[in-house]
Amino acid sequence: MYIERLTGTFYASLPTGIILDVQGVGYGLELPLSTLCQLPKVGQKISLWIYTYVREDAIRLFGFRSYEDRQAFETLLSLSGVGPKVALAILSTLTVNALDRAVSQDDGKILESVPGVGPRLAEKIIVDLRPKMMKLKAAQLLDLREEHSRRDTADFDGPLPLDHGHDRQEQQEMVFSDLVSALENLGYKDKTITPLLTKLRKESGHLAFPDLMRQALKQLSQGALGAIEQKKRETKGAKGRDLGLAENEPF
Repeated sequence: MYIERLTGTFYASLPTGIILDVQGVGYGLELPLSTLCQLPKVGQKISLWIYTYVREDAIRLFGFRSYEDRQAFETLLSLSGVGPKVALAILSTLTVNALDRAVSQDDGKILESVPGVGPRLAEKIIVDLRPKMMKLKAAQLLDLREEHSRRDTADFDGPLPLDHGHDRQEQQEMVFSDLVSALENLGYKDKTITPLLTKLRKESGHLAFPDLMRQALKQLSQGALGAIEQKKRETKGAKGRDLGLAENEPF
């Protein structure tokens, strides 16, 4: 027996998940950041697909807005070298369609954009995931998503969760603190988080956690793509120098 799905009241947000109140019982659920960004306001009713992770020393519940993501998480956990932290990082960074593209095109760079996934692990994931992609595509065909799973920005308007009377600046500092914890748990390092926070403080103003997380993920995604392109340009330039060509010469 295991929990497949939970419906309840969004009671409170945590750095890496939420507390879901189901008829008076508070379930602590760990979520990918992509799901955290889609949540409604605290106090509203939500339904999540659940993966129950059982070990001798712990029982952990992971929540997902779509059945597709839930199945992707289970499939990723079945791969050698992939635990809950890496699986959550992958689903926080990439969609299932992006995973499919990485596998079908044998493109490890896509997976290397995920924090904590280096070239060797990316290659291993692609090899191990290839025979299991049909299972993920079958989950897509079931189409068990709900219309309210994607929300507009207006759905996140309103007071910050867990307001204990702090002034607005203090509340925003608490939100930034939660953001740092979430990114650290995903595997991002200080050298990535610090400049990101500086940029967000200048550009974002006062935002609730889901809005701020969406901004952070957008910035990180653009940064990852930029880093990949920069690495390609550096590799191309190095090849050109080896051939005795200038970096701006075609070859």
